[in-house]
Amino acid sequence: MPLPDDEWAKGKCGLKGLQYMAMSIATVMSPVGVNTEIIQDGENGMLATETVEWVDKISRLIEDQGLRQKCGFNGRKTVEEKYSVKALQPIYLNYFKSLTEQKID
Repeated sequence: MPLPDDEWAKGKCGLKGLQYMAMSIATVMSPVGVNTEIIQDGENGMLATETVEWVDKISRLIEDQGLRQKCGFNGRKTVEEKYSVKALQPIYLNYFKSLTEQKID
Protein backbone atom coordinates (compact mmCIF):
# COMPACT_ATOMS: atom_id res chain seq x y z
CA MET A 1 0.00 0.00 0.00
CA PRO A 2 2.35 2.74 -1.18
CA LEU A 3 1.29 6.30 -0.40
CA PRO A 4 2.95 9.69 -0.79
CA ASP A 5 3.75 11.49 2.45
CA ASP A 6 1.34 14.38 1.94
CA GLU A 7 -1.64 15.88 3.77
CA TRP A 8 -4.20 13.97 1.67
CA ALA A 9 -2.57 10.59 2.34
CA LYS A 10 -2.17 11.35 6.05
CA GLY A 11 -5.97 11.58 6.28
CA LYS A 12 -6.60 8.16 4.73
CA CYS A 13 -7.90 5.36 6.93
CA GLY A 14 -5.69 2.40 5.99
CA LEU A 15 -8.65 0.32 4.78
CA LYS A 16 -6.80 -1.31 1.89
CA GLY A 17 -4.03 -2.50 4.21
CA LEU A 18 -6.55 -3.72 6.78
CA GLN A 19 -8.32 -5.70 4.06
CA TYR A 20 -5.04 -7.42 3.10
CA MET A 21 -4.30 -8.10 6.75
CA ALA A 22 -7.79 -9.51 7.35
CA MET A 23 -7.03 -12.11 4.66
CA SER A 24 -3.73 -13.02 6.40
CA ILE A 25 -1.73 -11.48 3.55
CA ALA A 26 1.65 -10.13 4.68
CA THR A 27 1.19 -6.42 4.09
CA VAL A 28 3.64 -3.65 3.20
CA MET A 29 2.46 -0.08 3.75
CA SER A 30 3.97 3.39 3.61
CA PRO A 31 4.55 4.80 7.10
CA VAL A 32 2.02 7.58 6.53
CA GLY A 33 -0.85 8.61 8.79
CA VAL A 34 -2.69 5.83 10.58
CA ASN A 35 -0.53 3.17 8.89
CA THR A 36 2.10 3.73 11.58
CA GLU A 37 -0.51 2.84 14.20
CA ILE A 38 -1.72 -0.25 12.34
CA ILE A 39 1.64 -1.82 11.44
CA GLN A 40 4.39 -2.84 13.85
CA ASP A 41 7.22 -3.23 11.35
CA GLY A 42 8.33 -6.84 11.02
CA GLU A 43 5.64 -8.15 13.36
CA ASN A 44 2.23 -7.79 11.70
CA GLY A 45 3.41 -6.30 8.42
CA MET A 46 6.12 -4.10 7.00
CA LEU A 47 6.60 -0.35 6.60
CA ALA A 48 8.58 1.02 3.65
CA THR A 49 9.34 4.53 2.42
CA GLU A 50 11.89 4.59 -0.39
CA THR A 51 11.83 2.34 -3.49
CA VAL A 52 14.90 0.43 -2.28
CA GLU A 53 13.19 -0.28 1.02
CA TRP A 54 10.03 -1.47 -0.77
CA VAL A 55 12.07 -3.85 -2.93
CA ASP A 56 13.98 -5.11 0.12
CA LYS A 57 10.89 -5.74 2.25
CA ILE A 58 8.87 -7.38 -0.52
CA SER A 59 11.89 -9.52 -1.42
CA ARG A 60 12.28 -10.59 2.22
CA LEU A 61 8.62 -11.60 2.37
CA ILE A 62 8.91 -13.57 -0.89
CA GLU A 63 12.07 -15.37 0.21
CA ASP A 64 11.22 -15.98 3.89
CA GLN A 65 8.10 -18.12 4.24
CA GLY A 66 8.28 -17.98 8.05
CA LEU A 67 8.35 -14.17 8.08
CA ARG A 68 5.55 -14.04 5.52
CA GLN A 69 3.40 -16.40 7.60
CA LYS A 70 4.18 -14.56 10.85
CA CYS A 71 3.23 -11.18 9.37
CA GLY A 72 0.12 -12.66 7.80
CA PHE A 73 -1.01 -14.38 11.00
CA ASN A 74 -0.24 -11.36 13.20
CA GLY A 75 -1.88 -9.02 10.70
CA ARG A 76 -5.10 -11.04 10.83
CA LYS A 77 -4.90 -11.06 14.63
CA THR A 78 -4.49 -7.26 14.67
CA VAL A 79 -7.61 -6.80 12.56
CA GLU A 80 -9.63 -9.20 14.70
CA GLU A 81 -8.51 -7.61 17.99
CA LYS A 82 -8.60 -3.91 17.06
CA TYR A 83 -10.65 -3.26 13.92
CA SER A 84 -13.35 -5.92 13.58
CA VAL A 85 -17.04 -5.43 14.33
CA LYS A 86 -16.66 -7.86 17.22
CA ALA A 87 -13.77 -5.87 18.70
CA LEU A 88 -15.70 -2.61 18.35
CA GLN A 89 -19.05 -4.04 19.46
CA PRO A 90 -19.01 -2.46 22.95
CA ILE A 91 -18.36 0.97 21.45
CA TYR A 92 -21.15 0.58 18.90
CA LEU A 93 -23.57 -0.63 21.56
CA ASN A 94 -22.75 2.35 23.79
CA TYR A 95 -23.44 4.72 20.89
CA PHE A 96 -26.76 3.05 20.15
CA LYS A 97 -27.69 3.03 23.83
CA SER A 98 -26.90 6.73 24.20
CA LEU A 99 -29.02 7.51 21.14
CA THR A 100 -32.02 5.56 22.36
CA GLU A 101 -31.84 7.14 25.81
CA GLN A 102 -31.80 10.72 24.52
CA LYS A 103 -34.94 12.67 25.25
CA ILE A 104 -36.55 14.52 22.41
CA ASP A 105 -37.98 17.89 23.37
